[in-house]
Amino acid sequence: MNRENYLACREFFAKRPALLKTALILQKALEIAVYIIYPMFLAYLVFGGNLFWIKSALVCGVGFLAVSFFRIRVNSERPYEKYECEPLIKRDKKGRSFPSRHVFSAAIIAVSVATVFHTLGIVLFAAALLIGFLRVVLGVHFIKDVIFGLVLGVALGLIVLI
Repeated sequence: MNRENYLACREFFAKRPALLKTALILQKALEIAVYIIYPMFLAYLVFGGNLFWIKSALVCGVGFLAVSFFRIRVNSERPYEKYECEPLIKRDKKGRSFPSRHVFSAAIIAVSVATVFHTLGIVLFAAALLIGFLRVVLGVHFIKDVIFGLVLGVALGLIVLI
């Protein structure tokens, strides 16, 4: 998306405060749900004696750290920085936009969970897609940030976990 598209999204939501509030709540609720389900999933594996929890925790944890380090090194601008506009998600953070860590985390968690609970994994993958969509339209990520985070999360998950 270019500057005009981001400004159009911003204006669209600015004129519809109830929709903006709903989008912000939905985005936060999806993030929280993913981050609550994952420890519950690991606990289920631990208490069930399934050693897959070790592999899952290591892959997700090391992947998260690697993406975090990569983001620092690349230090890509966020849309609200590049286009000099106010993001709809209140942020003071500069740079570190590429790739989206929220989407990466949700995607790799979805793959991990899907290895044991297929349907829940699919639901979490849908949540990752929706989180990505919302992060773009709310102005904190570019589409490339979200797509790369999603592809990287799924690819790393499939290569290592399955």
